[in-house]
Amino acid sequence: MMIQMHEDNPKKRDVDTIVNILKNGGVVIYPTDTGYAFGCDLFNKKGFEKLVLVKKVDKRKTFSFVCSSMSQLSEYADCPKECFMIIKEFLPGPYTFIMKALNSVSKTVSGEKKKVGIRIPLNNIDHALVEGLGNPLISSSLNKFSEIIEGDLLPLSDPVDIERIFGKQVDAIIDCGVIEPEFSTVIDISGDGIEIIRQGKGSIERLIQE
Repeated sequence: MMIQMHEDNPKKRDVDTIVNILKNGGVVIYPTDTGYAFGCDLFNKKGFEKLVLVKKVDKRKTFSFVCSSMSQLSEYADCPKECFMIIKEFLPGPYTFIMKALNSVSKTVSGEKKKVGIRIPLNNIDHALVEGLGNPLISSSLNKFSEIIEGDLLPLSDPVDIERIFGKQVDAIIDCGVIEPEFSTVIDISGDGIEIIRQGKGSIERLIQE
């Protein structure tokens, strides 16, 4: 199923359709501010198992999930005041913050280290989906996937190409047009200091200045 949505103003009817799929253990491909990603309900084991199968990843790894607000983030990750002050300078935006998971997060998702990657993308569709779901969305990007297009090996950016490859493996694809994939900037604040794990789309200039 392919559903077209406009990032500026996603229709509630379309959002509700995707939310129902997620609540019933489905996996969707949806747009973010760093490209398209696989998504499933954080609290639906069936959806998580399917996402792991489709993407062919080790379920023991630490997964990221998408929140709709700083308030929601604090329900799932340990966010002391000093961390909160750092994060609010960067989110929403193309950043993933590695944080200590709270007990509200299953160890299946947080891994043996009890850590999670938290995202609040700058994307209205993502916000609407998480709000409709009532809890975060497990997210795993399509960035590692590519296809030979007109003789060149290119990352998947066009929903038409994504649908051709994954249309039979996922339950729905949200078509928001071509989005050139980029990696989010990954910042680990789970320990005593701040560690830049990966420089991606998000600038780290403010962190360096601090």
